[in-house]
Amino acid sequence: EGSRSMVAENQVELHWESAAMIIGEFDLYGGGDEADEDVVMHHLDEITELVKNNQISWEIRKLILDDLMKYVASDNSGFTDNLVDLALVICSRKEENYYLAERLEKCGSSYYTGIAARIFLKIGEDKRFIENKVANLKYGSDYLELAAYYKEHGDQNRALRIVQDGLENAKGRLDEIYTYLFNHYKKNDDKISLELLYKQAEKSKRDLDTMSELMHGYFQEHHDYEGQKKTLLSLLICAQSGTLPDLYRKCSQVLTEDDFNKEEQRILKIVRERNLKAYFDIMLEKDESSEVLEYVLKDTRDPASGLDSGHYFSKRLAGKYPREIAERYWREVNYYVSLGKENNYCRAVDIMREIRVIMMKHLWKDEWYRRYQAFLEEHRRKRLLMKVLDNF
Repeated sequence: EGSRSMVAENQVELHWESAAMIIGEFDLYGGGDEADEDVVMHHLDEITELVKNNQISWEIRKLILDDLMKYVASDNSGFTDNLVDLALVICSRKEENYYLAERLEKCGSSYYTGIAARIFLKIGEDKRFIENKVANLKYGSDYLELAAYYKEHGDQNRALRIVQDGLENAKGRLDEIYTYLFNHYKKNDDKISLELLYKQAEKSKRDLDTMSELMHGYFQEHHDYEGQKKTLLSLLICAQSGTLPDLYRKCSQVLTEDDFNKEEQRILKIVRERNLKAYFDIMLEKDESSEVLEYVLKDTRDPASGLDSGHYFSKRLAGKYPREIAERYWREVNYYVSLGKENNYCRAVDIMREIRVIMMKHLWKDEWYRRYQAFLEEHRRKRLLMKVLDNF
């Protein structure tokens, strides 16, 4: 057993020496070749398996740990996460994990100080966990993690105070903090605190979409029509623009007929300003297509980059406006042919297939053959285009 451990220790050291040589280069220059990256990962995987399956002395493991932590601290090699993963395998006993956690705390990165805190908690060093978290309260998740500790240990009031403090001081998104406080106040049927929380979100305008959505559900449960109306109209302004068609539909369902008729034009104006594509989707649903058609016919940009990319709108307009859309598609065909190259020719031919479908559907067969023959005559010298048309 002893000789086997010695062999394993020698292998661990050799693998680390080989990996460290490359990691050092990567750390110096901020990266390196993909082939060298694969070599490093191979050595780290080998070390991981050797440590897991053999009794490697702490002396050897600590030497490697101290060495790899230099690269974790500089965080410039591209291997930082892999090295931390290896460090977590290397340290198995409580005192070893304590040592690792202290090293991670000194790295400066909030992510790795967070890992250090979780290590302290895992090994029963609750005091060090609390010290770590209090010293590194930055984002909402930091406040919530500390609050979760106190809640788990029966101190609900302190947990609540920490989250409330996070609402005032946390950087970044506050959606998780709003959700925590909302659920707490709702569970305790504290309507006043809920309304104050919503007013605070309205005033700060931070993550107002989250609070508006939560409050809308609350008002819905309590059959509060005015509350539902207010939060829906708020969401139109602050929610992600991709949700606007759904919000428009919800307004039409939730608002009374009189209120919706009063608000609809304002709602549509908001949608149009925030997301023109969503606005056009709504207009087509309402069977009001003239504005969409005007946009599609006037759009002079590359057909692949505008709102009608992939003929998103024009396909839906073709049934009502076959002549206008067919002519638009002929212009696109000419555009792609003018660019040359096989991929552009293929796109032009694909569009011609769409034109053929439209014209055949509307019994414009003779016109189709006449225009297609004229197209062939005009471009007969473009041999690559003629080849692409072989399967047309």
